[in-house]
Amino acid sequence: MNKMMKRVTSILLATTLTAGLLASCGGKSASSTSKNSKGEDVTTLTWYMSINPVAADTKKVIDKLNEYTKDKINVEIDYKVIANSDYSEKMPNLINAGEYFDICFTSNWTTDYLQFVGKDAFLNIKEDLPKYAKETYDLIPKALWDAVTVNGGIYGVPSYKEMGTQGGILYNSDMAKEYGIDMSKVKTFDDYTEVLKTVSEKSKSSGKNIIGVSGLTSAWPIAEPYESLTGNPLLPSAAAVKEFNNFKDMSSKEVFNQYESKEYMDYCKTVYGWNKAGYLGGDPANYDTDTANRDNDFNNGALFSYFIQYAPGTAEAMSKTTGHGVGFVPLMDPLFETRSAMGGLLAVSSASEHPDKALEFINLLNTDEYVGTLIRHGIEGEHHSAVGEKQVDKTMGGTLTNNGYDYTYGWQFGTPFNQKWDISYPENIEELFQAYNDSAIIAPHNGFTFDAVPVETQVSALTNVVSEYRPSLETGAVDPEQYIPKFLEALKSNGVDDLLKEVERQLEEHK
Repeated sequence: MNKMMKRVTSILLATTLTAGLLASCGGKSASSTSKNSKGEDVTTLTWYMSINPVAADTKKVIDKLNEYTKDKINVEIDYKVIANSDYSEKMPNLINAGEYFDICFTSNWTTDYLQFVGKDAFLNIKEDLPKYAKETYDLIPKALWDAVTVNGGIYGVPSYKEMGTQGGILYNSDMAKEYGIDMSKVKTFDDYTEVLKTVSEKSKSSGKNIIGVSGLTSAWPIAEPYESLTGNPLLPSAAAVKEFNNFKDMSSKEVFNQYESKEYMDYCKTVYGWNKAGYLGGDPANYDTDTANRDNDFNNGALFSYFIQYAPGTAEAMSKTTGHGVGFVPLMDPLFETRSAMGGLLAVSSASEHPDKALEFINLLNTDEYVGTLIRHGIEGEHHSAVGEKQVDKTMGGTLTNNGYDYTYGWQFGTPFNQKWDISYPENIEELFQAYNDSAIIAPHNGFTFDAVPVETQVSALTNVVSEYRPSLETGAVDPEQYIPKFLEALKSNGVDDLLKEVERQLEEHK
């Protein structure tokens, strides 16, 4: 990991790109007729962004941003922000219709990065990153650049935040102390059975009936981590990661169906036992999907814990808002794989008339502290107050409850390491991220991206099968010894072998 803590206050002022880089297809660009305070022409960039919610004071903040960027890099932003729920439909339609833009948000969950790279919608910026976004290029680790590389090209700037995913258990630390539970002794998934038993017994003896744990639909790959080779961890097609020392019965296979492993059967047996013992509440499958109810129960002390994909500082921040202490027990080291980098990127349109300026602006989003703070926390004195030189307070000393603009973490805008952090985070938050990222395990096939087109019929059918069987099995609702054989048979009859063979073929080609 390098230069995470570097705070950059200026960037390279680039000359224009050669005419050969400028694409001419698509709709018309925004006009570029405004001037900055020095009388210089200012380039207008159209930026489409997906974020929730769309803050009421967005225009006010973007106007303030433009005051800065017009003088800093001769750029102003025509900001087209769309709520997540609408962006997933609207942005692909805009791209397919040839609507002009310079920058857009893309990922593996909305406006699919790989799909639109394949459609030549995004510009290959690999050669231009060191010219027009050098600080960002140097800041982001090689593993992230490798993960978003497609056929030798880079088509988006990934958000550099926590490296990969680390699963574990978020819990009520005040309740753990009250019940005499030492969570430091929990090292594995199976260790948690005794904790849940204690919570059940002690809560009932005091006249309560506290739910022991939720979040089980995300717990299986936490209990037994693996690399997803399709980019979708729910689809059958996994590779073992030697550092986790699991999937021994699959050791002869580079690509395997994780659902037919001994580990999956053991996991399902464990949660089935938890459910039968009453540790999971009345309807764990539906309870898992109602995150608002889960959060309310956790805050009110009706739920002891839940499984979570963790980010540094989460427990500390929640301790300040839940009304009780919050702790976290990791069950795995962070795992970085190709899909880890696909959660959010900013791409430059292949039709952009100003790709050099687009990259300069993306560089500013990732390296300039004023921009990083403004785009997340809004205007000082109106949306937040300064706390020393390193932090802000979005409540302005408790005088604000809804300040009109707040994206506290704001990873969608780029790396969060160029901001003044809200006081809900610990003062050493960047050191926590550094330690997290230093401990990340890089998956053995990082950089491999699967093309599902040759088996899209099978993928569609297998997705339906997984959706039918997985929730009830992984929340302990059904007996795994009866239902896993049915699950495996359904996978086989819907083309799982075809999928695995195609992944193997593409993996060999990738090598």
